[in-house]
Amino acid sequence: MLDSLKICSYFASGSKKATDGAGGDRKIEIHSRFFSDSIVFFLKEKPEDIGHLFLIIRYIQDELWYKGLLIRGAITYGDMLFPIIKEKNITLGPGVIDAYELESKIAIYPRIVISRNLYDYIKQEDIKSYPFAEEGNLKDYIKQDNDGIYFLDLLNKNIIRKKSEQLKPINIKKDSFSIEWNEQDGQDKYDEVIESLKQCIENNINSKDNKIRQKYEWLKFYKESTLDEQV
Repeated sequence: MLDSLKICSYFASGSKKATDGAGGDRKIEIHSRFFSDSIVFFLKEKPEDIGHLFLIIRYIQDELWYKGLLIRGAITYGDMLFPIIKEKNITLGPGVIDAYELESKIAIYPRIVISRNLYDYIKQEDIKSYPFAEEGNLKDYIKQDNDGIYFLDLLNKNIIRKKSEQLKPINIKKDSFSIEWNEQDGQDKYDEVIESLKQCIENNINSKDNKIRQKYEWLKFYKESTLDEQV
Protein backbone atom coordinates (compact mmCIF):
# COMPACT_ATOMS: atom_id res chain seq x y z
CA MET A 1 0.00 0.00 0.00
CA LEU A 2 2.83 2.43 0.85
CA ASP A 3 4.42 1.79 -2.55
CA SER A 4 1.06 2.44 -4.18
CA LEU A 5 0.59 5.73 -2.34
CA LYS A 6 4.14 6.80 -3.17
CA ILE A 7 3.54 6.31 -6.89
CA CYS A 8 0.09 7.89 -6.88
CA SER A 9 1.27 10.90 -4.87
CA TYR A 10 2.83 12.26 -8.04
CA PHE A 11 -0.66 12.54 -9.46
CA ALA A 12 -2.96 13.27 -6.55
CA SER A 13 -2.22 16.29 -4.43
CA GLY A 14 -5.69 17.63 -5.16
CA SER A 15 -4.74 20.39 -7.56
CA LYS A 16 -4.36 21.08 -11.25
CA LYS A 17 -2.13 18.87 -13.37
CA ALA A 18 -0.79 19.43 -16.84
CA THR A 19 0.75 16.91 -19.17
CA ASP A 20 2.54 17.90 -22.35
CA GLY A 21 0.55 17.18 -25.47
CA ALA A 22 2.62 14.55 -27.26
CA GLY A 23 3.79 15.77 -30.62
CA GLY A 24 3.39 19.42 -29.60
CA ASP A 25 3.43 21.95 -26.78
CA ARG A 26 -0.26 21.70 -25.91
CA LYS A 27 -0.97 21.15 -22.23
CA ILE A 28 -4.09 19.71 -20.66
CA GLU A 29 -5.64 20.12 -17.23
CA ILE A 30 -6.34 16.97 -15.24
CA HIS A 31 -7.60 17.38 -11.69
CA SER A 32 -7.28 14.72 -9.03
CA ARG A 33 -8.59 13.82 -5.60
CA PHE A 34 -7.94 11.15 -2.97
CA PHE A 35 -10.98 9.44 -1.44
CA SER A 36 -10.02 6.87 1.20
CA ASP A 37 -8.00 4.27 -0.75
CA SER A 38 -9.08 5.63 -4.13
CA ILE A 39 -7.66 8.20 -6.50
CA VAL A 40 -10.01 10.12 -8.82
CA PHE A 41 -8.95 11.89 -12.02
CA PHE A 42 -11.28 14.19 -13.90
CA LEU A 43 -11.02 16.59 -16.81
CA LYS A 44 -13.27 18.77 -18.92
CA GLU A 45 -14.86 17.37 -22.05
CA LYS A 46 -12.24 17.48 -24.80
CA PRO A 47 -12.10 14.35 -26.98
CA GLU A 48 -8.42 14.80 -27.78
CA ASP A 49 -7.50 14.71 -24.07
CA ILE A 50 -8.93 11.27 -23.28
CA GLY A 51 -5.87 9.52 -24.71
CA HIS A 52 -3.71 11.46 -22.24
CA LEU A 53 -5.87 10.25 -19.36
CA PHE A 54 -5.50 6.66 -20.61
CA LEU A 55 -1.74 7.23 -20.77
CA ILE A 56 -1.60 8.30 -17.11
CA ILE A 57 -3.64 5.28 -16.02
CA ARG A 58 -1.40 2.93 -18.01
CA TYR A 59 1.71 4.53 -16.49
CA ILE A 60 0.41 4.10 -12.93
CA GLN A 61 -0.62 0.48 -13.47
CA ASP A 62 2.72 -0.43 -15.07
CA GLU A 63 4.61 1.04 -12.12
CA LEU A 64 2.41 -0.83 -9.66
CA TRP A 65 2.73 -4.12 -11.58
CA TYR A 66 6.51 -3.80 -11.19
CA LYS A 67 5.89 -3.75 -7.43
CA GLY A 68 3.41 -6.63 -7.50
CA LEU A 69 0.36 -4.42 -6.96
CA LEU A 70 -2.93 -4.23 -8.87
CA ILE A 71 -5.50 -1.52 -9.41
CA ARG A 72 -9.19 -1.68 -10.18
CA GLY A 73 -11.12 1.26 -11.53
CA ALA A 74 -13.63 2.79 -13.88
CA ILE A 75 -13.81 5.65 -16.36
CA THR A 76 -17.09 7.30 -17.24
CA TYR A 77 -18.50 10.35 -19.02
CA GLY A 78 -20.83 12.62 -17.09
CA ASP A 79 -21.53 15.91 -15.34
CA MET A 80 -19.37 17.00 -12.41
CA LEU A 81 -18.89 19.98 -10.15
CA PHE A 82 -15.35 20.59 -8.95
CA PRO A 83 -14.91 24.23 -7.90
CA ILE A 84 -11.27 25.11 -7.29
CA ILE A 85 -11.34 26.49 -3.75
CA LYS A 86 -8.12 26.73 -1.77
CA GLU A 87 -7.79 23.89 0.75
CA LYS A 88 -11.28 22.60 -0.09
CA ASN A 89 -11.43 19.73 -2.56
CA ILE A 90 -15.13 19.70 -3.40
CA THR A 91 -16.10 17.06 -5.97
CA LEU A 92 -19.66 15.98 -6.68
CA GLY A 93 -22.11 15.09 -9.43
CA PRO A 94 -23.46 12.09 -11.33
CA GLY A 95 -20.10 11.52 -13.03
CA VAL A 96 -18.44 10.81 -9.68
CA ILE A 97 -21.30 8.58 -8.55
CA ASP A 98 -21.27 6.57 -11.79
CA ALA A 99 -17.52 6.02 -11.58
CA TYR A 100 -17.78 4.89 -7.95
CA GLU A 101 -20.64 2.49 -8.72
CA LEU A 102 -18.75 1.01 -11.68
CA GLU A 103 -15.51 0.60 -9.72
CA SER A 104 -17.04 -0.85 -6.57
CA LYS A 105 -19.80 -3.04 -8.00
CA ILE A 106 -18.95 -3.80 -11.65
CA ALA A 107 -15.18 -3.82 -12.07
CA ILE A 108 -14.74 -6.70 -9.55
CA TYR A 109 -11.48 -7.88 -11.17
CA PRO A 110 -8.23 -5.86 -11.54
CA ARG A 111 -9.42 -4.06 -14.67
CA ILE A 112 -10.30 -0.49 -15.66
CA VAL A 113 -13.96 -0.53 -16.69
CA ILE A 114 -15.10 1.82 -19.45
CA SER A 115 -18.73 2.90 -19.09
CA ARG A 116 -21.01 2.27 -22.05
CA ASN A 117 -21.69 5.98 -22.53
CA LEU A 118 -17.95 6.76 -22.64
CA TYR A 119 -17.34 3.91 -25.08
CA ASP A 120 -20.11 5.27 -27.34
CA TYR A 121 -18.66 8.78 -27.05
CA ILE A 122 -15.18 7.58 -28.03
CA LYS A 123 -16.62 5.75 -31.06
CA GLN A 124 -18.77 8.70 -32.08
CA GLU A 125 -15.89 11.19 -31.89
CA ASP A 126 -13.52 8.79 -33.70
CA ILE A 127 -10.73 9.70 -31.27
CA LYS A 128 -7.19 8.87 -32.31
CA SER A 129 -5.15 6.73 -29.93
CA TYR A 130 -1.94 8.80 -29.75
CA PRO A 131 -0.24 9.40 -27.30
CA PHE A 132 -1.71 6.32 -25.59
CA ALA A 133 -0.86 4.01 -28.48
CA GLU A 134 1.04 3.94 -31.75
CA GLU A 135 -1.84 3.44 -34.18
CA GLY A 136 -5.59 3.28 -34.66
CA ASN A 137 -8.35 4.87 -32.60
CA LEU A 138 -8.95 4.69 -28.86
CA LYS A 139 -11.90 2.35 -29.35
CA ASP A 140 -9.44 -0.25 -30.62
CA TYR A 141 -7.92 -0.40 -27.12
CA ILE A 142 -11.17 -1.15 -25.34
CA LYS A 143 -12.19 -4.80 -24.96
CA GLN A 144 -15.52 -6.36 -24.11
CA ASP A 145 -15.13 -8.98 -21.38
CA ASN A 146 -17.01 -12.28 -21.15
CA ASP A 147 -19.51 -10.64 -18.80
CA GLY A 148 -20.26 -7.93 -21.39
CA ILE A 149 -18.33 -5.22 -19.55
CA TYR A 150 -16.02 -2.92 -21.53
CA PHE A 151 -12.52 -2.44 -20.10
CA LEU A 152 -9.24 -0.78 -21.03
CA ASP A 153 -6.99 -3.26 -22.84
CA LEU A 154 -3.78 -2.40 -20.99
CA LEU A 155 -1.91 -5.42 -22.39
CA ASN A 156 -2.38 -4.43 -26.01
CA LYS A 157 1.07 -4.56 -27.61
CA ASN A 158 0.50 -1.39 -29.64
CA ILE A 159 0.29 0.74 -26.50
CA ILE A 160 3.31 3.03 -26.27
CA ARG A 161 5.74 1.84 -23.57
CA LYS A 162 9.18 3.24 -24.37
CA LYS A 163 12.17 2.32 -22.21
CA SER A 164 13.16 6.00 -22.25
CA GLU A 165 9.83 6.94 -20.66
CA GLN A 166 10.08 9.27 -17.65
CA LEU A 167 7.79 11.22 -15.38
CA LYS A 168 9.12 14.78 -15.24
CA PRO A 169 7.94 17.85 -13.35
CA ILE A 170 7.15 20.84 -15.57
CA ASN A 171 6.54 23.39 -12.84
CA ILE A 172 6.76 22.24 -9.22
CA LYS A 173 4.99 25.34 -7.89
CA LYS A 174 2.07 24.73 -10.21
CA ASP A 175 2.17 21.01 -9.47
CA SER A 176 2.34 19.95 -13.11
CA PHE A 177 4.08 17.05 -14.78
CA SER A 178 4.83 15.43 -18.10
CA ILE A 179 5.23 11.80 -19.15
CA GLU A 180 7.97 11.98 -21.76
CA TRP A 181 9.92 9.61 -23.99
CA ASN A 182 12.30 9.75 -26.91
CA GLU A 183 10.35 9.34 -30.14
CA GLN A 184 13.43 7.72 -31.71
CA ASP A 185 13.57 5.08 -28.99
CA GLY A 186 13.03 1.75 -30.72
CA GLN A 187 12.91 -0.24 -27.47
CA ASP A 188 9.71 -0.78 -25.54
CA LYS A 189 8.98 -2.19 -22.07
CA TYR A 190 6.23 -4.61 -23.09
CA ASP A 191 8.18 -7.77 -22.26
CA GLU A 192 9.18 -6.31 -18.89
CA VAL A 193 5.55 -5.51 -18.10
CA ILE A 194 4.44 -9.04 -19.05
CA GLU A 195 7.19 -10.58 -16.90
CA SER A 196 6.31 -8.46 -13.87
CA LEU A 197 2.64 -9.35 -14.32
CA LYS A 198 3.54 -13.05 -14.60
CA GLN A 199 5.44 -12.90 -11.31
CA CYS A 200 2.60 -11.02 -9.67
CA ILE A 201 0.13 -13.73 -10.72
CA GLU A 202 2.38 -16.62 -9.66
CA ASN A 203 2.88 -15.08 -6.23
CA ASN A 204 -0.83 -14.74 -5.50
CA ILE A 205 -2.93 -17.14 -7.57
CA ASN A 206 -2.78 -19.89 -4.92
CA SER A 207 -4.16 -17.65 -2.19
CA LYS A 208 -6.49 -19.37 0.28
CA ASP A 209 -8.81 -16.36 0.01
CA ASN A 210 -11.33 -17.17 -2.74
CA LYS A 211 -11.91 -13.53 -3.69
CA ILE A 212 -8.20 -12.86 -4.08
CA ARG A 213 -7.65 -16.08 -6.03
CA GLN A 214 -10.51 -15.25 -8.44
CA LYS A 215 -8.96 -11.87 -9.22
CA TYR A 216 -5.63 -13.45 -10.15
CA GLU A 217 -7.32 -16.21 -12.13
CA TRP A 218 -9.08 -13.52 -14.17
CA LEU A 219 -5.76 -11.69 -14.65
CA LYS A 220 -4.01 -14.89 -15.73
CA PHE A 221 -6.75 -15.61 -18.29
CA TYR A 222 -6.57 -12.04 -19.61
CA LYS A 223 -2.76 -12.20 -19.94
CA GLU A 224 -2.70 -15.61 -21.62
CA SER A 225 -5.56 -14.88 -24.02
CA THR A 226 -3.92 -11.59 -25.02
CA LEU A 227 -0.59 -13.29 -25.74
CA ASP A 228 -2.38 -16.05 -27.71
CA GLU A 229 -4.02 -13.39 -29.91
CA GLN A 230 -0.58 -12.00 -30.78
CA VAL A 231 0.79 -15.31 -32.06
